[in-house]
Amino acid sequence: MAQDPIWGNLFRKKEGWVSVASELCALNPLFDRFTPSVIDWIVGNASLRHFKSGESIFRMGDEGAGALLLLSGQVSIQTGGKELASVEQGDLFGEVALLPDQYRTADAIATQDCEILFFLRSEISEWKENHPKQAYRLMENLAKMLSKRLLEKNKIQSAACNKDNQHL
Repeated sequence: MAQDPIWGNLFRKKEGWVSVASELCALNPLFDRFTPSVIDWIVGNASLRHFKSGESIFRMGDEGAGALLLLSGQVSIQTGGKELASVEQGDLFGEVALLPDQYRTADAIATQDCEILFFLRSEISEWKENHPKQAYRLMENLAKMLSKRLLEKNKIQSAACNKDNQHL
């Protein structure tokens, strides 16, 4: 019996990078409470880019076009040449740019050759219009992520201030 191409396509394994990206997204807090099929759709509509070591991914002050997920390699997040964070496989960065009219808050430089998945705000905006409940969940997850990051930075800043005050 000949295999029906419709059924073969329906249950075909995802392309290599799409499968990896979907699995990484499922582990990321931005995609909490999303079904695998929704994550697959979002990943399938994202753009894959390659960067060489030393290449600038974006610069502080650039208009943000969307969030990025590191599939392979390593990225340094910096301001004024000082490293703020090191991004590794599975890490999401630049997510502030999912919000309208936001600019990059730091530089992102590839410290190794990288494969990066771009979640363009324009693509996400179109999806949000058609899926408002899921869009609300995405924005709620984004707010939680940004709030957690701010709290962590405040704790670091507070500890540094307390250390400085002890030396007075």
